[in-house]
Amino acid sequence: MPQTPPVLEFDVLPSLPGELLRAALSPRAARPADVPRLEARMRHLRAEPRALARYREVTGFPANGFLPLTYPQVLVTPLHLAVLNHPGFPYRLLGMIHVRNRIQQWRRLQEGAVLSVHVWVEGQREVRQGRELEVHTRVEEGGTLAWSAVTTMLRRLPGAAERSRGARSPFTPDPEEEARFASSRTEHWTVREDTGRRYALASGDFNPIHLHALTARPFGFSRAIAHGMWTVGRGVAALGQEAEAPALTLTSDFRRPLLLPARAVFQAAPLAEGATAYRVRGEDLTPYVLGELRPGAEPSTS
Repeated sequence: MPQTPPVLEFDVLPSLPGELLRAALSPRAARPADVPRLEARMRHLRAEPRALARYREVTGFPANGFLPLTYPQVLVTPLHLAVLNHPGFPYRLLGMIHVRNRIQQWRRLQEGAVLSVHVWVEGQREVRQGRELEVHTRVEEGGTLAWSAVTTMLRRLPGAAERSRGARSPFTPDPEEEARFASSRTEHWTVREDTGRRYALASGDFNPIHLHALTARPFGFSRAIAHGMWTVGRGVAALGQEAEAPALTLTSDFRRPLLLPARAVFQAAPLAEGATAYRVRGEDLTPYVLGELRPGAEPSTS
């Protein structure tokens, strides 16, 4: 008789620093293995006002009474880590790479809303660099789906093609992408050395690769790197009113790590049917994030 899939039930969010410590002490090896369906639920979750205020300060979202489009992802990250730290999950959490993200919002959530969250992971697919898998998030308010996300993670495995985390060859721009952003609005960002520490205080994500050069070097980075979801959040905040519609779909592709401190360039360009393409890259053309924001969200099938 098949076992019932493991479901973690939480009344309060697990500690993110605690989950990161568990991940650091995990003896699991990076080797191919089956990924079972693992789930976590929390039925009464509310944004903590001070953390939300810190998030707005570090990303640039206005205090308008609603949760920013990207904030539920930050809010539920402890549940993501709890699932990926589950004894039934075959891979070590540290070393997994966030490569893509897709968010759908059906209606804006007020900042004091009481939310019910369901997180799950199952399955994987083989890619050139190793194995990809997806962490799914479903957020309901009053029993109705309001927000969801699919977070794509990469686990590099021995023998898979390596993507160097150090020096890279110069990036060659894609002509089609360059044409898309030829008539774009542009911002130049000065990304401070302490951005990772400030975002950690807002999100609870104290992963050492984001905090300081000294704590990032053991993981192969010459300097601390910005949280990927900080880069996305800062970009979405820069889109202004376009990111304040009730129903939206946001896709983001993480391309290379943003080493701190940095000078970065944000660009946004109009697409068909009211959509907007956005990207963040270095002044030397190093690509960090490429994405799109589209009005509307697809009907839920889950």
